Amino acid sequence: LDYTVNEILVSNGAKQSVCNTVMALVNDGEEVIIPTPYWVSYPQMVLLAEGTPVYVECGIEQDFKMTPEQLEQAITPKTRALILNSPNNPCGAVYSREDIAAVAAMLKEASVRIGRRIFLIADEPYRFLAYDGIEVPSVLPYYEDAVVISSFAKNYGMAGERVGYIGVNPAMEDADLLM
Repeated sequence: LDYTVNEILVSNGAKQSVCNTVMALVNDGEEVIIPTPYWVSYPQMVLLAEGTPVYVECGIEQDFKMTPEQLEQAITPKTRALILNSPNNPCGAVYSREDIAAVAAMLKEASVRIGRRIFLIADEPYRFLAYDGIEVPSVLPYYEDAVVISSFAKNYGMAGERVGYIGVNPAMEDADLLM
């Protein structure tokens, strides 16, 4: 991924970046979809923003990945965002290009149907820690209203060095909400 100065914001780690993004995008009573299993801090960040976490159960029978059908069922007129973590912490599930394209298509369709933008908050701090030739694509090329969050600490073995970032799609309308 390549960013310009106007498309990236450096922070004190990925956790701060996720929280800042949720605080900037989510308003009182809006819903944020969180596939399970999930990183323990996501619901608390949504609650801090006075939003409502909406959980989508993703079991072993589906490789711990949310299906487009599950996403469609979870979306309501109050949906503001989806937090997608791939590779997933804690279970390691990886969304393929096809998975991400299907999720992006469902979000686009649902945004039109409910008449409001739905943001995709992609928490990707483990993206470069895939093994056995597994490809871990970013969501950024697939969805205009995507916000990518990552960390140098995880990807470059810099434990304790709290450096993360928020990257936005250059085509995203109102990207300055986050910058």
